Amino acid sequence: MRSLSRFSQLCLAAALPLAVQAELPAERIEPSINAELAAHTQHFAQTLYKVADNVYSAVGWQLGNVVMIEAPEGLIIVDTGESVSESRRIMAEFRKITDKPVKAVVYTHFHPDHINGVKAFVSEEQVKSGEVAIYAHESLLDNVVAQGALVGPILSVRSGYSFGAGLPASDQQHMNAGIGPLAKADASTFIAPTVTFGDKLDTRIAGLDVQFLHVPSEAPDEIILYLPLNRVLISAEVVQGPTLPNIHTLRGTKFRDPVLWVDSLDRMRAYQAEHMVPLHGRPVSGEKEVEEVLRMTRDGIAYIHDQTVRWMNKGLTPDELVEKVQLPPHLAGYTPYLREYYGTVKHSVRQIYTGYLGWFEGDPVDLDPLPPAEKAKRLMALMGGRDKLLMAAGEAYLKGDNQWAAELASYAIRVDADDPLARQIKARAFRKLGYASMNINWRNWYLMSAMELEGQFDEDKARQMAQAMRSAFLSADMLKNFPPRVFLHNWVTRIDPQKSADVNLTLGFRFPDIDEEWALEIRRGVVQLHEGIPEGTSLRLTLDKAYLDTVMSGENGLLKGALLGDVKVDGNLLDIKTFLGSFDFEDAPIALTVR
Repeated sequence: MRSLSRFSQLCLAAALPLAVQAELPAERIEPSINAELAAHTQHFAQTLYKVADNVYSAVGWQLGNVVMIEAPEGLIIVDTGESVSESRRIMAEFRKITDKPVKAVVYTHFHPDHINGVKAFVSEEQVKSGEVAIYAHESLLDNVVAQGALVGPILSVRSGYSFGAGLPASDQQHMNAGIGPLAKADASTFIAPTVTFGDKLDTRIAGLDVQFLHVPSEAPDEIILYLPLNRVLISAEVVQGPTLPNIHTLRGTKFRDPVLWVDSLDRMRAYQAEHMVPLHGRPVSGEKEVEEVLRMTRDGIAYIHDQTVRWMNKGLTPDELVEKVQLPPHLAGYTPYLREYYGTVKHSVRQIYTGYLGWFEGDPVDLDPLPPAEKAKRLMALMGGRDKLLMAAGEAYLKGDNQWAAELASYAIRVDADDPLARQIKARAFRKLGYASMNINWRNWYLMSAMELEGQFDEDKARQMAQAMRSAFLSADMLKNFPPRVFLHNWVTRIDPQKSADVNLTLGFRFPDIDEEWALEIRRGVVQLHEGIPEGTSLRLTLDKAYLDTVMSGENGLLKGALLGDVKVDGNLLDIKTFLGSFDFEDAPIALTVR
C-alpha cells in the first residue's frame, strides 16, 4: 500500500480549511492484502484428499467442499457446493476414482454453498423415481424458504457486501474467502430432501452404516455424519474451517447460540473419531489431532461467550465489551482455527449481548433518539459547521487515524448524502482500513462501501449485484419446491398501509392439481393468511401449482393468467384489482453506506 507523499499531504492540508474544495488531491491507494490473510489462501489449494479408505474431500474448487463417500453399493455425496459448473468438475475428478452410481445426497445445512450445486450430481428424475435419496434435517426446507423468500432482498445486498461481489479483479487477486476460495457465481439448483429427521438417524445407505446427528451451530439445521466402520466424522460446518468461527455473520442471520454450538462440539468429541472431514478446509487425521481441533474450537467459542456474559453481568455495554473481551494468547494464537480470518471476537461479542438482552443498553436516551440526520446536523453545528468538521476529518486521515476520519465524515454525509469531500474522505479511510484487515468480512465491507461512496455503484450496478446474489438464495429450482403457502405468506410483509388503509377484502386461492386452498385477508393495512378459504369469500382465483411456479419465477403474472385463461376468476374484477394493488412488490436499490 503506497503511503501519501509529502506533497499530497501538504496539498490536502491546504485544501481542507478552504472547504470550498469539492475533491481531495489525487492519491493512488494501491490494492493490497494483509500478509497473514494472503498466506491463508494456501489452505485452499485445489486438492482431492483421500481419507481412510473410502472418503474423498474436494477442497479448493469452490467456497464449500464436496465430499464423496464410496459405499459398497454406490456413492454418497455430502454437500454439493454453490456452483453447478465447479461441482461438475469435481464430479469428473470423482469419476477418475469410481464409476459407481450416486445413491444418496446429504445437505448438511441450508446455506447456498452447501446445496446449490446438487444437479451436478443427480437429476430430479433420479430423485423422484427413488433411485437417489436426499437426506437433510427436518427444518432445512423452512430455512431455505425464510432465507430466500422472507428477507431475500436485504440479505442479497448484504451478502454481496460480505463476499465482495462487486469488487474489481485488482481487489480479489490472491484473495480467499476465509473459509475457502472465493465463491463462484453460478445459477443455483435445488431438489427438496426426501429423507428428513429430527435429532438423530442411524441408517444404512448403499450398504454402508451411517449415523446422522443434529448439531445446531453455525446453522440451526446443521447435521453431521459418522461412519463407524472407519471412524470418520464428517463435521459439516460445526468446525467452520481454518478460522475463528463466525459466531455472528455480518450479512445478517438469526442468533447463533454459542451455548448450543459448544454443546454440539462436545457431542462430536464423544465419537473419538480417527478422521475429521470438515466442509470447509482440509481434513484432519489422527485421534489426538481431531480431538485437539474440536476442543480448541469449543474452548474459543466458550471463552468468548462466557467472558461476554461475565462482563455483561457487571453492566458493560457492547462498545465496552468489545474492548474488554479478548482471547488469551493460547487461543488467539491457535493457527489457523482460531485466527480471525472469517469471524472476529468483536462482532461475536456484540451478537451475544444482543442475543441475550436485545438492542436496549439501559440508557433511556436511546429510547427515542433524534433521527440520524437531525442529530448529525446539530453536532456539526456544535463543531463549528461543515468546514471545520471536514478539516478535522482530513487531519485525522492524514495522521492515519482512519476510523475517526470515517466517523467524522459520516456526520456530513448524513446531513448531505452527496457531499463530495465527505464521501472522498470516508471512502479513502475505508480503503486503508480494508486493505489492512486480516478479516475477509471486514475487508469486503470496507471496500464495497468505499465503492458506494465513490459513486461506482449506480442503480443499474447495484440492482445487477443484488439480482445475482438473490439467485443464490431464490432460484427457479427452489421455487418449484416451495408450497403455495410460501408464496402467499410473502405477501403478508408486502402490504402497503397507505394503499390498503380502507381495504377490507379476502381473496381465495384454489390449486386443484395439488388439492390445496388458501386465502389472504386484508384488514386495513394488515394481512392474514388462512389455510382454506373462509366461508362467504366471493373473490377467488383458481390456478394450478405449475402455473403458480411461473408466477413466482416472474415469468407470468396473475392478471396475465386471468386474461389468457390460465387463472380462473370468480368475483368482481375491480375488487380483485383493488386487492392486488394494495401490495408493494417493488425491490428498490438499497444503499447501505450513503444514507
